[in-house]
Amino acid sequence: MGNAEHRRTAWTELPAELRETVANLLGGPVTSAVSQSNGFSPGSADRVVTAAGRRAFVKAVHRDRNPGTYDLHDREITVMAAMPAGVRAPTLLGSYRTDDWIALILSDIDGRHPGETLDGSDVGPVLDALATFSTVPVHTLGALPRAAVEFREEAAGWAELRAAGAVGDLPDWVQGSVDRLQAVAETVTAAVEGEALVHLDCRADNVLLDPAGSAWIIDWPWACVGAGWVDGLTYLLDARLRGERVDADALLREHPLFAGVPADSFDAVLSAITGSFFTKARQPAPPNMPALRDFQRREALAGAAWLRERWG
Repeated sequence: MGNAEHRRTAWTELPAELRETVANLLGGPVTSAVSQSNGFSPGSADRVVTAAGRRAFVKAVHRDRNPGTYDLHDREITVMAAMPAGVRAPTLLGSYRTDDWIALILSDIDGRHPGETLDGSDVGPVLDALATFSTVPVHTLGALPRAAVEFREEAAGWAELRAAGAVGDLPDWVQGSVDRLQAVAETVTAAVEGEALVHLDCRADNVLLDPAGSAWIIDWPWACVGAGWVDGLTYLLDARLRGERVDADALLREHPLFAGVPADSFDAVLSAITGSFFTKARQPAPPNMPALRDFQRREALAGAAWLRERWG
């Protein structure tokens, strides 16, 4: 999700050695590099093309620009190196790592981000792609964390808001429902248990739709093992935030991705991430990521609005 304040590192700002690594990997010099503005990372994100027409996607960051992003790139390299071929995800072609710089060189997916027309037509293909994750043999992905562990921080969001005396800053309905929201959120670690591959950051800027209409999931640093429907729920929340014309609750009832999932489990995830986003939105912005906190606040408001509709 691009924004006016967000400036990525340009291809020409990358170290010559890194650019040479990419050229050697692709078999020739890069003649075109187009920066991609979506997302919040302060690092580079370039679709590159060589003189011979070979394409790749390169993303890199300097540790000093954002240490957290450096660590996420490092984590993603490990995930992508073990990713089975059947997953709708880019292929890791190579990587580059020094004490200061880190980069992933990935296959370039010819596609667009979903949701641009706001008519809801892209939601189905995304959910269909996510439904294939349940067939991935997660034992091949190494020691991925459990979703239940990853959600522990989210489960504590409402308690942290109370401890900080910040409940009074929340919307009126949230203030009046905070007891229920906290109680439901604290059940989330059990709700997200499972044995499927989970992306755990499924938003439109982390999805590409190819010319055939198939969805591909990109940006995998948070990959974990858990309930296979979690990504679909968070994607529907993102669609609601964008204002897409989609009946999210009907899809929760009808799409095969969500078959057999209790409504309480959906509520647990929604409440946990809503409380977590409200908590994170109060914190100072990370280095070179000025728009992140505003996005998290808007995500929290969207989650609260959906829960209010679901609970009546």
